[in-house]
Amino acid sequence: MKTGLSFERLASVLLLSLALTACQTSSPSVPLVTGVQPGRMATGREGLTPAAAAMIDFVVDRYTFASDRQGMAGVIAAIDECYLSAIAPGKRPQDVRNCLVLDMLAFRIDQHVSGGPPGNDRQLPFFQRARAAQRWERYAPLGNLRPGEDAASFMMNGSDAAAFELERRRRAPRMS
Repeated sequence: MKTGLSFERLASVLLLSLALTACQTSSPSVPLVTGVQPGRMATGREGLTPAAAAMIDFVVDRYTFASDRQGMAGVIAAIDECYLSAIAPGKRPQDVRNCLVLDMLAFRIDQHVSGGPPGNDRQLPFFQRARAAQRWERYAPLGNLRPGEDAASFMMNGSDAAAFELERRRRAPRMS
């Protein structure tokens, strides 16, 4: 029995509304961003909890390393590797959440580059609706997130923060 919206449907509508509204976090125990009113988005690292800052650093580091070395093929491999590692014995739900946010960040970047609605057929096959939704529905419960709006909200919030950090790092002056 499924409850709420399916990830496939969410993938098709969530990114379109991203520019208009910010999603609230759904972390069961700790908010992703402190001091931010509902409906508002943090635009810097100052509002992130220490756990959220660590997650964002993990996601951005993983994305940047993979992308710089092998482009989106490397990012896809990093996402697959992340999920496999996160479900190994002794891992925590937070490890799976890190992977979900990495996956959503890459999904959104691929969607931006391909143009069109989220999960469209111009996106790489890994990021098209059915495959992305299948991954998210499988892994969300392993990250202690309810599939549907709660997991999607967490992933969107996390990928928003990761996208801001990625852009901040790209604009930072290079030190030799």
